[in-house]
Amino acid sequence: MNGPRRRTCLELIKPYEPGKPSEEVECEPGLTDVVMLASNENPLGPSPAALEAIKEQLGRIHCYPDGNCSRLRANLAEKYKLDPENVIIGNGTDELLTLIALAYINPGDEAVMVQPTFSEYEFAMRLMGGIPRPVRLAGDEFRYDLDALAAAVNERTRLVFICSPNNPTGTIVQREDLDKFLASLPSGILVVLDLAYAEYVASSSHPDGLEYIKNGRPILVLRTFSKIYGLAGLRIGYAMAPAAVIADLNRIREPYNVNSLAQAAAIAALKDREHLARSRALVEKGRRQLAAGLARMGLKAVPTEANFCFVDLKTDSKRICKALLRRGLIVRSGDVFGYPTYIRVTCGTEEQNNRFLNALEELLAQ
Repeated sequence: MNGPRRRTCLELIKPYEPGKPSEEVECEPGLTDVVMLASNENPLGPSPAALEAIKEQLGRIHCYPDGNCSRLRANLAEKYKLDPENVIIGNGTDELLTLIALAYINPGDEAVMVQPTFSEYEFAMRLMGGIPRPVRLAGDEFRYDLDALAAAVNERTRLVFICSPNNPTGTIVQREDLDKFLASLPSGILVVLDLAYAEYVASSSHPDGLEYIKNGRPILVLRTFSKIYGLAGLRIGYAMAPAAVIADLNRIREPYNVNSLAQAAAIAALKDREHLARSRALVEKGRRQLAAGLARMGLKAVPTEANFCFVDLKTDSKRICKALLRRGLIVRSGDVFGYPTYIRVTCGTEEQNNRFLNALEELLAQ
């Protein structure tokens, strides 16, 4: 018996390729001390306050969670000086990207984005029969060229995705350039500004997107608790936008989409500024350590404002990644981004970074 007829657009969807989990690698003979530097997680883990909040909530998991995430939305609204109606919570930002496409994309509609960038933008577009229009980042430093992005916009464009810092390159947009870009756009286009790694940015000229939201501009800002807050395993992210955009997304959001443990942990994590500062300081030190270590090998990482770096090994990165894996080190091969000689490596602890650098140097010397 034949199954249901498959939508044509499904044939164009490339399933997301997650980094190999440490649990799977630790099943290999002789590997127990595995270092995960592939998925940009916080090596310090979550805030102790978040863990305590989870424990306190465990006795209530027989109850449905707050379907509107009211307390968390109120906390975020207070933090960013917005109204709760400007905030929506999702099962990670992945769910929110899908909701955006469901709300605004019809077959044949287009979205402009850079290349390489986070693959879930293309996934969300393909899911709805939309067409991604990638624009390559500029030069060896993978700089944002918003003029080139603007030139790619046409009458079929409905969305623009801007990831800053960009995944996998770590490069950012500048506030002045974004101002100019937004002013150039025709009406009817929503700009999705993905700031998943914004807490790591040192540049004072990096936009937070809030001024545009407060002025009612057509922009949606994505943020996450998966990275610096260390809650990746709970899957919780959020979006901020003009109230009308949030209302559109709430129309199609499934009920109880964010579990109660994630909500409780996120509320507690927001209040732990000490953990946030420690996590940021660790990455600032790690970026310098990795850059210096790679430079000693004659390698130059792309200048990054995120908690990872993107570096050209000048050789088959998949082979190097497999060899690192045999040593208990998991990094991300650049072939999934279309750059088969690059790797993306997360900033770990000082010890983890040294272990990676020493292993890489040995492998490149062979």
